[in-house]
Amino acid sequence: MPPTDLHSLTTEQHSRLAHLVMKRQATLSLRVALVFIVLVFGLPLVNYYLPEIANRSVGGFTLSWLFLGILFFPITWILSAYFIKESNRLEDECADWREVLGIELGEPILDDPNSDIHPAFIESDKGGDA
Repeated sequence: MPPTDLHSLTTEQHSRLAHLVMKRQATLSLRVALVFIVLVFGLPLVNYYLPEIANRSVGGFTLSWLFLGILFFPITWILSAYFIKESNRLEDECADWREVLGIELGEPILDDPNSDIHPAFIESDKGGDA
């Protein structure tokens, strides 16, 4: 059975895996940042362009103060929790480096001895010259 230890990766495989993980993390970061920026810049824009909505009273607060004074921090916590949860999920997905490298290269995940296609990273683990 081929080793499944990350320390057994070649430099090229490790580099590809690190690049893939960083790319996925960057995409997640940009999605969360975009939502946060829309919220931060959206409130002044709503106040300026839609004052009748921003000044509508809800529970004794205007909508703008309800959002700014009460809802902003829970929304920030929710975005942070989402980011952490998704970040952990991405790292868990990337924990099986053989599967991640195989998907990235468009190769089969498992080495099927009856197939003419064999993943290069599994061949190299067997001592082949792939």
